[in-house]
Amino acid sequence: RLLVSLRYTLPSLIFVYFMVCSAFAACTFQKHTSVTQRPRRAIIPYLLLIIATTYLAQCSLSLTHWHDVHQSKVIGDLACALVYGLEFAILHGTRDPVWHSYSGSLAITLALEPILATLSLRSSNYQTSMPIGILKVLVLAARFACLLLALVNCCSSQKYDPAGIRGDAEHQSLLRKPANGESEDTLVTEYGSTEVAADDSSRAISKDPESEWERSQRLAEEQRDKRLRDSGNWFIYAKSFKIFLPYIWPVNDRRLQFHAILVVLCLLANNGLNVLIPNQLGVVTKSLTESAKGGSPTDAVDPWIQVLIFAALKISGSSAGLSLLRQRLWLPVEQYSARAMVEAAHSHIMKLDAHFHDTKSLSDMLMAIQHGDSITRALDTVCFSLLPNFIDLGVAFIYLTAKFGPWEGLITISTMTFFIYLSTAAIASSRAARQAYSKAWYEEWYIMNSGLSGWTTVASFNQVEHEINRFSVAVQDRVAKSQVYTLNMYRSQALQYLVLSAGLLAGLFLAVWQVTQEHSIDASDFVVLLTYWSQLVTPLNFFAGLGKTVNRDLIDAERLLEIMETQSKVISKPGAPSFQLKEGSIEFRSVRFSYDRKREILKDVSFSVKPGQTIALVGKTGAGKSTILKLLNRFYDVTDGDIRIDGQDIRDVELTSLREHIGVVPQNPVLFNDSIMDNVRYARLDASDEEVHSACKAAAIHEQILGFSDGYNTRVGERGVKLSGGELQRVAIARAILKQPKIVLLDEATSAVDTETETQIQDALRRLCKNRTTFIVAHRLSTIVSADRILVVSDGEIIEDGTHESLISAGGRYAELWTKQIFAKPKDEDGGSTGNGQNPKARVETAVETTHTDLVEAELQSEDGGEQSAQVKTPSGHKREESKLNPNAQEFTPRSALAASASYS
Repeated sequence: RLLVSLRYTLPSLIFVYFMVCSAFAACTFQKHTSVTQRPRRAIIPYLLLIIATTYLAQCSLSLTHWHDVHQSKVIGDLACALVYGLEFAILHGTRDPVWHSYSGSLAITLALEPILATLSLRSSNYQTSMPIGILKVLVLAARFACLLLALVNCCSSQKYDPAGIRGDAEHQSLLRKPANGESEDTLVTEYGSTEVAADDSSRAISKDPESEWERSQRLAEEQRDKRLRDSGNWFIYAKSFKIFLPYIWPVNDRRLQFHAILVVLCLLANNGLNVLIPNQLGVVTKSLTESAKGGSPTDAVDPWIQVLIFAALKISGSSAGLSLLRQRLWLPVEQYSARAMVEAAHSHIMKLDAHFHDTKSLSDMLMAIQHGDSITRALDTVCFSLLPNFIDLGVAFIYLTAKFGPWEGLITISTMTFFIYLSTAAIASSRAARQAYSKAWYEEWYIMNSGLSGWTTVASFNQVEHEINRFSVAVQDRVAKSQVYTLNMYRSQALQYLVLSAGLLAGLFLAVWQVTQEHSIDASDFVVLLTYWSQLVTPLNFFAGLGKTVNRDLIDAERLLEIMETQSKVISKPGAPSFQLKEGSIEFRSVRFSYDRKREILKDVSFSVKPGQTIALVGKTGAGKSTILKLLNRFYDVTDGDIRIDGQDIRDVELTSLREHIGVVPQNPVLFNDSIMDNVRYARLDASDEEVHSACKAAAIHEQILGFSDGYNTRVGERGVKLSGGELQRVAIARAILKQPKIVLLDEATSAVDTETETQIQDALRRLCKNRTTFIVAHRLSTIVSADRILVVSDGEIIEDGTHESLISAGGRYAELWTKQIFAKPKDEDGGSTGNGQNPKARVETAVETTHTDLVEAELQSEDGGEQSAQVKTPSGHKREESKLNPNAQEFTPRSALAASASYS
């Protein structure tokens, strides 16, 4: 008995040790050492193969006198050959294995093999021929030599210190392994083995550039791998997802918790049914056999009763039984998790600051929210699929071994091992085809979407046929890639079927032998075996695709985890008081700001604004004008200095109460795809229809809205595309008027509109800004000449401060900007600038605009006489000429001046 036990124990112990060590190393991310790091290491896989071969040879020699050999001897040798063959296959396909998994297996074999050999010699009760005996000794000696040599090579890593020779140039590898977080493709080794990181430019010039989908997937995988390395093991990594626990598990709902417990009981009951159903079918077969022999039926063998029992078990294990009950119980829990996760993700993203929304793409945010159920899927995979399927396989091995003997156990475990290993290898080998298909699908979708969304551009440039051909090529490429991927899947399925069929046939042959020759089982047991094998397909397929499923779910979950762990940098301090607006005075005190902590956008900006004043900010693009408005609205916090409103530091008050008093009209207003009424009411959700109408009248858009087909119920389209630029701006102004803010921020509110529309918008803005502290960012200087103060911003600094007249008189940067906009800029025929009077054929690039202020100044100068007229400054680059007007002519006032006079009065 000891010998028989050892023969079964040796392969079982080796297999369990190897799998447990490998799983533990994978979960704890133990340091791996390359197979080729030392030359002697390269022979280890082949030594393992030789060891497996010696077991097969020993088994073959034993079969020469199989009548005298105990089955434990043959089964033990075959099992050891299977284990070492598996180790060889895994090691041969692994670049950086964990060596103690192999060294431990070798040590166990070396420890038990001598005991087995000694006991075998003592218990041997048969004589073998001299050649067979010599061959057995040679095979045993070869195995011991290979075991010892492989163990020495595996253990040599303890004395080998790669760090000791890392600094030696003669020992440095010409091809460096990629560092953490760095894929092999990100390194380019040039002459002299100088390593250069491949940047985006190298990808940009590649033949097959990275698509946005590929980039998103790659970044998600890199983020997951980095988090795994930082965690140190899978257990700590899994703990990072505990942030989702309140949304996955109904912490405060006892009823749903009870549902989850019942689901677990249903799963365990289903595991039991997987054993009872085949066994009961065997009982039915046996009862039918007994009845056919003419025996008197009893309750134990009555076929009708047994069939009814089988039907009850079959229905219980079907989709109409426990499966339906489990799904019904789990549905409320699943819906709770899905709802809670999506709501939490959306709420968290909406509460993040402007820095997050400015740097994160919309597609990434939407993808993270939509894939929130990946956390639930991963948990469902582990708890409600992994454990039940593992139990099914374990019970199957124990049940079949106990009922049909150790030979059936060997067949079962061999089939499971080969099925999972070959299926996993097939999935890994088809990864490139799967990625190519995904990329082709994304490319097809992108071309279709861009062509349809940009139809106007396509039609305008007469490129309809080009887009049709382009899309056709993309479809053909996707179909071709799909065919390759599908064929790979078909081959994988065929391989899985062959492995299962081979295992089933081996088991059936064994059962036939046991029925006809050994008479150890009857025909009913044959039916049990056939039925049970058909139930092994589901758990085996699950384990074969487990890695792919978990990997996909973790990548999706990583996107959401990254966002949920992001904390807003602009938040209200704990216990911060509500903002109390008194008069509306604003003060910037030594404000510095940088978006990335590297390049300063604002540099020591200081100014103060009295209540009700209108402040204009002018300067070139990128000077920092819009940044001042963002800081005032506290989209960002200042890097240094402070901003005070009525003496209150805006960082020390409650954020929402601050924004309640600030109204914004942006350069490009965003309207929702809703009615005009709801878009205007968005500023104050409790506003009545009459208040909305009054706001639209003040914005000079009411009559125009009534002219629409549905009036105020007209839907404006996505982002307001159904409205013109002027209509869009005035709806935004109406929204700001309805809010009735005390502080108004206008960011290029009249950009890109015609003169008539600009006049209407200016009228609406004057109503909005009346008696309110107002900031205006403008490039068209004619719109801000009436501002109380004009601040000229350049490279993050305020270089000029004053009224329009004082800044013009100062002749500084503002006067230069004013001159460029008001006076014509001559160009030669080739498009270049001319000197003073160099080209008589110069063309006017910008029409001359005469404002009310210019006319008033000219009138004052003419009344003061020639001396004061002579003091009028002539802008640089222009030659002053004497007036050619008739001094006795009747006074003429342009219509534009009358309109301007009326508007500014």
